This record gives sequence, structure tokens and C-alpha cells, in this order.
Amino acid sequence: MTENIAGLRLTRDQEILLGHTGTVEQVLAIIAGSPIEVKVTRQQGTEVIEREAVLLAKGRVLVRARSKIYCKNLPAGIVRQVRQKRKGIGAIIASSRLETFREVVRVGRNPDGSPYRIYRIMHGGKAAFEIREDLRV
Repeated sequence: MTENIAGLRLTRDQEILLGHTGTVEQVLAIIAGSPIEVKVTRQQGTEVIEREAVLLAKGRVLVRARSKIYCKNLPAGIVRQVRQKRKGIGAIIASSRLETFREVVRVGRNPDGSPYRIYRIMHGGKAAFEIREDLRV
């Protein structure tokens, strides 16, 4: 256990996931030692898409994510892929080579003790995504 992010006691895996600003799916695959499946469980909205998803390894939920996608701040091709619900946000951004900047807004603990983080993915100086990830790792 370490105490590096927001004064929270975290495992090494939690610290890596909460502190990095890259693609969560890639880091999870390394930690889990297996491919990550992204399953969109709910998605609705037109100008702002609200999406809920789980990231799984071998059927086990590792992360629950809730996202807001600000369509007016994204290219149409990215929005089309989000609406298709076939890929996770990180995979869409990476495969499209969309230039982004990630900004961690808050890190904390849920009532059950599990850690979470909220971050924004910026594109063109504007918030394109706001994501809350609840870690189950």
C-alpha cells in the first residue's frame, strides 16, 4: 500500500490506474494479463451522450465508468463511433489518432472504500469527455 494520490492508501495497481493519463484499457490489459472487454451498459443523449460501461477481464468487472461525451467538441467520425457502442472511448481516441489532453479533476473513495477518479479529456482546448471511473481492481 502506498499513499501517493490525494492522501489515499492504494495498492500499486490502483495507484497506476488512478495516476496515469493514458488509455485505461491498455494499462488494465497489462495488469490483468489478458485482453480487456468494454461493455456499454447504457447510452443515451444527442448533444451530450451519457454512457455507462464496464471494463472486464475474463468476465470479471475491473472498472465501472460513467461518461459524458460533448458531441459539439468532437469530430463527427468520433461521435459516430461512440454511438455505435462497439469500442471503449480510449480505443476510439487511439485508433482515430485524435489529439487530446487528459486532466484529472478528482480522486477519492466511494462509500464502499473502492477508489475512483474523475477526469476530462480535452480536444481543441474544450472538454470532449468527462469520465468517472470506479476501480474494482
